Amino acid sequence: MYVILGGLLCSLVLLFSFGFYTFYGSLQLFLVLQLTYFIFILKGCKKMVDLISNKIYETYNRFSPSNNHQNDTLASLNTLKRHSTDARYRNRLIKEADREIKESQLYHLKEAVPDLNVTLRPTFVGLCCQNCSLTSRESLVKRTTEQLSLINILNYSPPISRNGLVTRAFSHLHQVWELRRYRYPQVSHLVLKDDRVIKAIEKTAIQQFQASDNSEDEFYMQLMKKNQKRAQSLLLGMRSTLSDFLLRFTSWILYKLLPCFLGSVIVHPGQVEMLKEASKSNLPLIFLPLHRSHLDYILISFILLNNNIRSPLVAAGDNLRIPFFGSLLRGLGAFFIRRRLHPTPEGGKDYVYKAVLHTYMNLCLKAGHNIEFFLEGGRTRTGKPCMPKYGVLSVIVESFLDGTVEDALLVPVSVNYEKLVDGNFITEQLGQPKKMETFGQTLKGIWGVLNSNYGMMRIDFNQPFSLRELISSINTSSKPDKPSIQNRVLKSNPSTNSLYGTDIISDEHKNLVENVSKHVIFDCSQATTVMSTNALAFLLLTKYRNGVSLQDLAVALEELRKELIYSRRNVGFTGDPVDVINYAIYILGPGLIKREKQKTEDIIKPVAILPNVIELSYYSNTVVGHFAIESVVAISLSVTEMRLSTVSHDDLLENALGLCDIFQYEFLFCKPCQVLEQVVTGAIDDLASRKEIFLVEDESELVQRSKRIASQFEDENEEEENERFFQKLYKLNATKETVDFLKDLRNILLPLVETYAVTAFVLDKLVQRQLLENELVEEVLIELKNQLSRGSIDYDESVSVDPIKNALKLFQKWDVLECHNEGKLRLYYLKENFDSSEAVREVYNKVNKYRNFLL
Repeated sequence: MYVILGGLLCSLVLLFSFGFYTFYGSLQLFLVLQLTYFIFILKGCKKMVDLISNKIYETYNRFSPSNNHQNDTLASLNTLKRHSTDARYRNRLIKEADREIKESQLYHLKEAVPDLNVTLRPTFVGLCCQNCSLTSRESLVKRTTEQLSLINILNYSPPISRNGLVTRAFSHLHQVWELRRYRYPQVSHLVLKDDRVIKAIEKTAIQQFQASDNSEDEFYMQLMKKNQKRAQSLLLGMRSTLSDFLLRFTSWILYKLLPCFLGSVIVHPGQVEMLKEASKSNLPLIFLPLHRSHLDYILISFILLNNNIRSPLVAAGDNLRIPFFGSLLRGLGAFFIRRRLHPTPEGGKDYVYKAVLHTYMNLCLKAGHNIEFFLEGGRTRTGKPCMPKYGVLSVIVESFLDGTVEDALLVPVSVNYEKLVDGNFITEQLGQPKKMETFGQTLKGIWGVLNSNYGMMRIDFNQPFSLRELISSINTSSKPDKPSIQNRVLKSNPSTNSLYGTDIISDEHKNLVENVSKHVIFDCSQATTVMSTNALAFLLLTKYRNGVSLQDLAVALEELRKELIYSRRNVGFTGDPVDVINYAIYILGPGLIKREKQKTEDIIKPVAILPNVIELSYYSNTVVGHFAIESVVAISLSVTEMRLSTVSHDDLLENALGLCDIFQYEFLFCKPCQVLEQVVTGAIDDLASRKEIFLVEDESELVQRSKRIASQFEDENEEEENERFFQKLYKLNATKETVDFLKDLRNILLPLVETYAVTAFVLDKLVQRQLLENELVEEVLIELKNQLSRGSIDYDESVSVDPIKNALKLFQKWDVLECHNEGKLRLYYLKENFDSSEAVREVYNKVNKYRNFLL
């Protein structure tokens, strides 16, 4: 009441004073009224504090386990506070009573039994690899900042030292005004003068000249001028016009707009401090985020700018070069590149475009610009990280190798949303082509976003690491006297028609760039924060597809949270599990999750049917990668154990590696510096010891001694025959808990197994035939839907385009399929050795065996 009356009085008198007095008189009166107003506030606050204190003491008096003497003291204290009129006497009595209460409480606390339920605390993840970047791992991280609390960057408040009236009223404007100013030099005028571009123009002109019938010198000069103009046109369409003023202005706008649709944008201040320290090295920072939304690069630049870190140039697809918004993005640092390298009209490689791009990026690095690009190429359509594309990274690597830059610091960035801002990708996953961005669609999308709620966004900046150190580590491990990294892990061939693909990389550096890019994608995936919506979708699709009570789901969510923290994963939710579930259901909406009332319980069910399940699996897939290896082991165990009462370690490992080979385009199961066999073996041992899923058969001491003696006299010819005698054997723990747990683990990857098996089955349609990619994918989708309706497959999310395309890439890698590119068209046909129904059936059986145990 005091606060309200004080505010009204000040407002009325202030208006009166400004109407009838001079400016200076009004100013003096205003200051006096402000003082009066604060006195009113202090009085009101004091009354409020007394009221709250009384309530706290009364509550403690009611529930405290202490003795009656303490209760009497509290009661007398309340009486003194309410009725004493002598302030001095009252304060002295209150202090005595407070001291007496504290002494009794201290005694009670000392005698009480402490709570031994220790809560697992999340660790500071995102540190660089110990094997490849040990020196970088020991730098930049301050142990005092690791335990800092997360912050919401939308809640900006000015420093206390500058907490004036104007600063408070215009805090966001004050924030962007006080930011450090950077100079962003333009380098486009130097590109066409570079030797690389000049030679590319000459090479293209010579090829065109030789391919034509005209042999006149004048015609050659015309070709030169034509290619020079084309290079200039390509440069104008590509270049960035990064502006410090536009960055600040957009930052202020974002402070106003982001709270309209995002509850919070969370970052770790310790990670920001690492970036600040790294920026002092004067080396270019190469930001490599996972790509989920068009909002990714905007918010990364927003965070960097507001922490006084130089904003990067961002490689953006030329599909975003649309009216107005393209110019806006260009001013915010975007430079536009093609997603695919199409051949020239004459049919040759586009040397001019590659030379312009390569030279422009080199000059930007030399000028001190930071650079940001997405190794995945485009946004993920499934929620899982995409396999890396290598072209743009190869420019960075070659810039280091040729001495353009002394070194560069790579910064993997993990981005996640509670609800995807760009909407879902259901139509694309069901076979419809992607719609190109237009001005009208962009406006409509922005309006829809501003009127929606997308919950929380989380950005994690991994520890920057030296490109020089990583390359040195990779080269050292690839020397002849050491086992080569490339030979120890599964390799996948990159796209050959993508700008990020192989045709921009020299063969000499292809393996090097591949290892660097896969390491970054793996690090980003490991550091991605699991949101509440991810955890809920994962549990419902893998464990409770038929529904579950709210209380049982809350128990499972807490167990999953502890498991993720134990595995050093970031968890983006906390608090009571029931509240977390209710919040996640609200964010995802009734189209994905249903709540039903049965008797006295709330039953939560996923909408596990097409097309809704495609979107729900998108959120689940963020967690799927964390348990992919365990799911591989569970499926392999079921396949092996189906035939034998006991399972040998080698058989289990062989089946697991075979399934990893099948999913080489879906997951990065380990870092390039790790041995896949060791990673799988580690997962087997972990399940055996921690989950007690299978146990090693007991052996007597006599049997163990016999094996050791026999191994000393073993003949080389008998080595293979006696190998199984010395193998480690497992027997399945057949308890209900173990069987249910294995079933839940298998459910994680079985939808993918079904998609790959059906894709292999449809290859029979290519016998003595050729099909375009879209026709072949459509055939697989039709077969998947038919088998789903017949009950031959169990998971609706198996009907998805991305896994089908990845399966086709796998069959190319296995030399089963051949693909011929003609412009944007891709024509598939079987290789000669597999162009028969019998050969295709063998490929199908190779994949389908991993779901035979379901039949």
